[in-house]
Amino acid sequence: MGKSIFFVTLISIIGRQLPSFLLLFLSAQGLAAGLGSYPHLVVADSLSSPRNGVRVTYLGTNGYQFEFKGHALLVDPYFSRVDLLSVALGSRIQPNTERINDGLRHLATKADAILVTHGHFDHLMDVPAVMAKTRARLIASASSVDLAKRAGALSGEAVKPGDVRRIGPWKIRVLAATHDRLFGKVPFDRPPSQALAKAGPPQRAADWICGEPLAFLIEVNGQRIYIDSGGTLAQLPPNESGSRRMDLAILGMALPDSRARLAAALARLQPRYVLPSHQDDFFRPLSAGFQFGPLTDFPFVQRDSAQQNRSRLILLDYFRPWTLPAAVNPKSQTPNPKKD
Repeated sequence: MGKSIFFVTLISIIGRQLPSFLLLFLSAQGLAAGLGSYPHLVVADSLSSPRNGVRVTYLGTNGYQFEFKGHALLVDPYFSRVDLLSVALGSRIQPNTERINDGLRHLATKADAILVTHGHFDHLMDVPAVMAKTRARLIASASSVDLAKRAGALSGEAVKPGDVRRIGPWKIRVLAATHDRLFGKVPFDRPPSQALAKAGPPQRAADWICGEPLAFLIEVNGQRIYIDSGGTLAQLPPNESGSRRMDLAILGMALPDSRARLAAALARLQPRYVLPSHQDDFFRPLSAGFQFGPLTDFPFVQRDSAQQNRSRLILLDYFRPWTLPAAVNPKSQTPNPKKD
């Protein structure tokens, strides 16, 4: 049976049970390209690269590790990569211990903190297990902290936009954010008071509610990194164009809402480097290699980024660290045109 016939048959059988956005994922599987189509954009440290700066490691989905002088900070670590049908059919899902351990082998053994942008399973589900392994503290919204605790986390610090935390060498500003809509709705979005009313741990994808989305501005080593998991035009990043430029902007680009606000976000942040995030097919195991998600549109991201000619567009592969270069001229922070 050909691939297209297979998916038509599969969709016809379970179509009534799937949200429309999952139908799109099923029908588009295998059509997206990988990083091999953009080798000139992929950056990574070489053996001769300086290691005294801020090292950035991509963990898949919207997950990152930042390292500086023996300290590590994690954002949205997710290694389990639950399969699409389990999510679509409302089956019980749980962290995959083997995949989590495989992912953690690439990372620092101890982390200062884990920042979580929102409560969906592909951002929060693995956090309790990662906390136990790395002894990191959790910093997230109130609803995400509650979910993490019900899933086994022993502690968590609830934060809201405007809060500032200083942990080791990291200064972390908590910022307001929104989540992309799909067909007019945020996936798995219910008021925390309703979603968290029942006792017991979250068991299905829909139990991992979005909650209150957050973004973060991380300052370390005299450099500034902005990170979110996506968003809408209703909530743009802080306007940094009148001050010192952002060194790195990591912007979620999974869905159309994120792409619609890309130009405005870049105009406000004026980053030296822009890294589009949440672009891989997060239903595939990390071991299968990077493949763009079926609903992403990287050529669009390229075009919009090219209009910001002071920002350099980059991509990262799984578990291949890259050290954020220091600004050539800190006063102007003009991007280094040389290839890393």
